[in-house]
Amino acid sequence: MLGLGGSIFIIPALTIALGLNQHLYQASALAANIFVAIAATLRHRGRGTIRPDVVPMLATAAAIAATLGVLASNLIDPKPLAGLFGAYLCYTAIAELTALARRIPDRAEPDVGAPRRRTIAAIGMLGGFASGLLGIGGGALMVPLLRKHAKLPMRHAVASSAAAMIAACVVGAIAKNASIAGLKDAAGAPLTLEGSLALAAILAPCAAIGGSLGAALVYRLPVDAIRAAFSLLLIASGVRMILAAVG
Repeated sequence: MLGLGGSIFIIPALTIALGLNQHLYQASALAANIFVAIAATLRHRGRGTIRPDVVPMLATAAAIAATLGVLASNLIDPKPLAGLFGAYLCYTAIAELTALARRIPDRAEPDVGAPRRRTIAAIGMLGGFASGLLGIGGGALMVPLLRKHAKLPMRHAVASSAAAMIAACVVGAIAKNASIAGLKDAAGAPLTLEGSLALAAILAPCAAIGGSLGAALVYRLPVDAIRAAFSLLLIASGVRMILAAVG
C-alpha cells in the first residue's frame, strides 16, 4: 500500500520472535521483498501510476547501489546509519502530517513535467544503498524523496518505488546471500545459504499476498488516508530504528 517493501516490519518481527540474527534476516527479507515488489507492481500496472520517465533510471541506480550497500553491511556496524535513517523517516513523516493538518493537497495526477534524471538517479542510489545496507526494500527512502524532490503524487511515488524495488532487491538478495557463508550470527555461529533460503521460502508467499492486497488498497482508499497511514508507519519505523541504534 505504501511502497515500502515490508522489511521495516519483517526484520524487527523476526528479531522479536526468533532472537537477534541481523545478517540472516536481511538476506531472507531481501529475497522475500522481490516477491512483494513483483506482486505490487502487477497491481499497479495499467493504472498509469508507474512512471516510465522515472522507473528505468530509479531502478538502475538502486540496483547498483544495493550491491554497495550489501558490501558495506558486511563490513561495518550499521547502527549509526540506521539511527540517521530513522531520524530522516521521522522528519519526513512529521512534514507530511504537517501538510495534512494545513490541508495542503496531494500533487495533481498526472504531474506536469518529467523530473530531472540526476534527481532520480540520486534518489535511486540512496534507496538502493539503504536496501542493501539494512535489508529493506528501499521504498521507505525512495517514496518520501520522490514526493519531496521529484514532486511526484503519492500514488505515482508508491507505484514507481515498487517497480524499482524489483531490481534493487534482486541484486541485493543475490549479493547478500552470496556472501552469507562468511558471516556469523550474534552468538558467533556461521550462517548458511540454506538457512537463509529456507526462511525466505516461508516469508515470500505470504508477503507477496500482502503486497498485492496493499497495492490494490492504494486505489480504493482516499489519498489523505494513505498519506496519514504512510506518515504513522514512518514514525513507528523511524523510532524503532533510532532505538535500535542507541540500544
